[in-house]
Amino acid sequence: MQYTLSETIEEDGPTAFTRKALSEHPNLFAERSALVFTPTDRLPSQFVGTGDLDVFLPICTPDWHDCFFIRSYMSPRLWLDLLQRHTGVLRWATFPHSTVTITRFDTAMIRQDHLTSGTKALLDALKIRTNGRSDGRPLFYFGAIFDDSERDILISWHQTLVTNPKETGMHITVSPTNIHQRPNHALQRTGAAVTPAASAAAFPPPRTGRAALRL
Repeated sequence: MQYTLSETIEEDGPTAFTRKALSEHPNLFAERSALVFTPTDRLPSQFVGTGDLDVFLPICTPDWHDCFFIRSYMSPRLWLDLLQRHTGVLRWATFPHSTVTITRFDTAMIRQDHLTSGTKALLDALKIRTNGRSDGRPLFYFGAIFDDSERDILISWHQTLVTNPKETGMHITVSPTNIHQRPNHALQRTGAAVTPAASAAAFPPPRTGRAALRL
């Protein structure tokens, strides 16, 4: 295994690789962490997912207080790596406006405001890019959503109680929507406007041992 991309960043610092270099790479997925400075349009098409996103990640987002004790939870790159590992692709074709549902499966419930706050890094990882670096360089993330503002997404949060620790994790779906025809989207960000019918349509029935609780 050769780590040509990673070694380039170690030697030269942040690097946006060319389409030619990426198309000739023998194992691009293995060096996915080195691609955070490279825009999606330079990746070979087979590494970019399309259509509705439906993925389960085997780690729960933290309770808000946990963010301060386990700092890794606050890193979008952790959630980016999980998204890549569990979809098998490096990026996702971006929806200009999207409906996002996030369901947390755990053996205990947490406060709703702690649930929503604890998903911030996950939402950042779903974005197409961020510009938070002090040197001004953009970071390119998974790309399923354009941004997490109310102008760009309708979002609802849910929790499902499980009895088996092996079933804990996060279920995320992203699908296209027309926000301008949905005037209640600000209310839906809190989860308060999600109806039982909408929740049933968004998520499959829980497996044996699960008791669903919607926020």
